[in-house]
This record gives sequence, C-alpha cells and structure tokens, in this order.
Amino acid sequence: MDGPATRGVTVEGADAPFRFVRDGVRTAIGPALGSSRLSDDQGSRLRSTGAMAAIHARDLVDAAFTADFTGFRLTGSPG
Repeated sequence: MDGPATRGVTVEGADAPFRFVRDGVRTAIGPALGSSRLSDDQGSRLRSTGAMAAIHARDLVDAAFTADFTGFRLTGSPG
C-alpha cells in the first residue's frame, strides 16, 4: 500500500479486529486476533502493569522501509 492510510483496531471482548481506512472505505486486515493477553499479568508471578497498547511496524523483508505514525489515539468506555 502506498501513501497514508488510517489503521485501527477495536477491542471487542476477547477479539481485536484490525482494519485500515482509505478514501472513506474501511477494510479488514486479516482475521480478528485474540486480545485476552494484552497484559503482562500472565504466568505465575504477580505483575501490575495492566493492559498495554502500542504501535509498531517492521519491514520483515529487507529492513529498507520505515513507517511514520501520527495522531495515535486510544479511547475507551467504562465497564
């Protein structure tokens, strides 16, 4: 994909479907991924970070491309 596009994910219970929006058209990116482990509170030791969110991109072919992120937004609702 060339040029800017809006990418996003909506966590819905244990599912996290990713998408991108270009020219007002919303398109799914692969299947919804499991979001139940978005925390380091896994394993036998107690940890307290809670859920985490971040953005990251990596060129897995030859490390020749970069990605610039602007306008990161995290929203939520109680409950």
